[in-house]
Amino acid sequence: MSTYLKIISIGLLTVASMADGQVYPSTETAWVLTGNWQQPTAISELNTIKEVRRWEADHADVVFGSLQDVELNQKTIAMGYIYVHKLDCRPDEQQGWLHRHAYLNGHDPEKGYMHYKNDTQLTVPVQSQGLNYLLNGEPMLSLLIRNNNFSTARFPLTVNDKEQIIFHAAYPFENIVIDSNKHPELWVTRVNDDGDIGGLEKADVHWIQREGKWFGYINQRWLPTNAKFQGRELNTGNKALKAGYRSWVVALNWKSKAEVKGINIEPWLSIVKTSDKQAAATMLFPGWDPKNDPNNDGYVDDDEFLARTNQAASARFKHQARVIPTGKMWAGSCWYRTNFNDDSFNQNHANWYKYDWKRQGLTGAYNDDMAKLFSTNQFNVQFGGQILEAPIRAGTSKAAGYYAAKMSDFLDLVKSTTGSQWLSANISELNLWEYPDWPKQLRGVVDVWLREHYLSPAIGLERLQSYWDSYALSALGDKSLIMTTTRGGKSQQMPLSKQAWEDDIYTGLALYYLFNIPNKTYYHSWNQTFVYGSSNTHADPKQLDKTIWYRTGEPKNWAYQPHKLLSVDIGKPTTIPNGFEAVKWLSKTGKVATDDTKLEDISLEPANWFWLYRTGWFDDVPKDGVIARQYTQGLVLYRGSKYRNHAEFYQVDSIRVPLSGLYQKVNYDGSLGEPTQYVEVNGYEGVILKKVEKGLR
Repeated sequence: MSTYLKIISIGLLTVASMADGQVYPSTETAWVLTGNWQQPTAISELNTIKEVRRWEADHADVVFGSLQDVELNQKTIAMGYIYVHKLDCRPDEQQGWLHRHAYLNGHDPEKGYMHYKNDTQLTVPVQSQGLNYLLNGEPMLSLLIRNNNFSTARFPLTVNDKEQIIFHAAYPFENIVIDSNKHPELWVTRVNDDGDIGGLEKADVHWIQREGKWFGYINQRWLPTNAKFQGRELNTGNKALKAGYRSWVVALNWKSKAEVKGINIEPWLSIVKTSDKQAAATMLFPGWDPKNDPNNDGYVDDDEFLARTNQAASARFKHQARVIPTGKMWAGSCWYRTNFNDDSFNQNHANWYKYDWKRQGLTGAYNDDMAKLFSTNQFNVQFGGQILEAPIRAGTSKAAGYYAAKMSDFLDLVKSTTGSQWLSANISELNLWEYPDWPKQLRGVVDVWLREHYLSPAIGLERLQSYWDSYALSALGDKSLIMTTTRGGKSQQMPLSKQAWEDDIYTGLALYYLFNIPNKTYYHSWNQTFVYGSSNTHADPKQLDKTIWYRTGEPKNWAYQPHKLLSVDIGKPTTIPNGFEAVKWLSKTGKVATDDTKLEDISLEPANWFWLYRTGWFDDVPKDGVIARQYTQGLVLYRGSKYRNHAEFYQVDSIRVPLSGLYQKVNYDGSLGEPTQYVEVNGYEGVILKKVEKGLR
């Protein structure tokens, strides 16, 4: 076929598919967490941030996240980002909204958090910097009032006798630490009927100087208030306070000029190193038992503490017992576990999503990290672990299953409250039928599954043949985003090679086409990292491990989506050609051919994978093999070794595989090779082929 005919053919097919409302002819595509756009510097097709954003909006059928533009979100299917099973240790806008509406409805916002019933010690394999907020007793906000003007207090600073510092804490406390040459007078706030600051009351404080700092024990309790006094907001931009988070406020003033280096709450948490090994560290969390607070004022005073009914619970305030996972977390994170056992908070929580999705123009949302619940990957319990709100012990499979079931019920409430049928969950490569912590009802509430880093160039045959659950989810009527990653590919061996990156992305699309189900799957291509966004690529010869493309300056989604390759129409998946043997699915308990519709009692959509080549016919998974899938206008195939990530398999000799008809290889730039009845395939390589039309032979 001439180059002219190739271009005309591809163009007509693309236009035809666009008429059906789909961006590309043979599959739908998606973005994940767009944002942080930058002006391109390495391409001529897109020159401005506006052009990049418009290109992204035009080149995906759905968005997992947000286009961060209400109008653009409303023109597509945008599933915003949610994480229903955590609330941040440092309060954010969401918590401000939740607390405000809890108070408005006469509910205690503390019921939205889970708490340890007994003192609990957890191991800390890697300390997250986000924990410093609690470990250092940091405030939500410190304000300096000078000449009746408010500004954020930036320490160290000098405070004069007519000036004041307003200290906002996210939780109740009894000990404050002042790094100053003299201690101040301390006033606590009185709350009025609107929840605002109604006035100040001088507190009874016992001051002790130690190591150049003043430690103040506040011998009284006070209630949280809105950050407002006489209609004026005592806030310089804190989103949680602005949204209605009630904080515990104290006012500090000095009788004479003072140098103040810092103010913090004396922390009740600490990390203890048990040896020189990084992983050998622990945290002790005090437990909260309501029986230890007989007057029900939310504080266990000294007399109550000595007479505790439950001596294994040492928290003075309920807040101190909030459940915090200490397993390997995101860098900079610190999270509380959400309580799904309180109906009033659940409805309040669901109402937040209804409000938030509407203002952003979102169709629904996807929930991240579905495997980080209550098992040992988040809670390695040394002792304790009993949960106040549930009959479970953290760090057990029972706890994870119980919590997942409650979370499923909550997600169902979110759907009924918002009216959305686009609720998604990130389960990565985990199998819902074979992962013991996930209850059956989770499969019934989620509409779309995000399979993060699901396919990689060196995935190998054994793993591919265990991925039957993708077709089981489809049989339920669910949709899936199938993400391909360059992790383990040629580009990690040769990070500055254009060919290596293109080979990895090409093989990724070929692998995806093995899983493509029309109207039920979305394709997304990404690099080796878990950091998403729309910023530009970077390449650094001095830091090859941080190189994410062969050159700097291309918008990431532009770089990783092979749009010219996707524009070639290979039709839709079809049945196995005559004379070829079906590949087998392998589960933990059985096996079945990929053209079957049942795996034991689990319904499947037929995948119709078949062997084009394999070494030996006795094992279900050969040492070397080529898996293929027929399309109405094409053929896709992948050659792998039995096991994944064997770098030496990239070096094996290519093999010549005969084809069942006349095909043209689709090149990365969308052009077509010469018609052929065989194809050369290297180790860990995917190939996409276009069927030669009869009239053009």
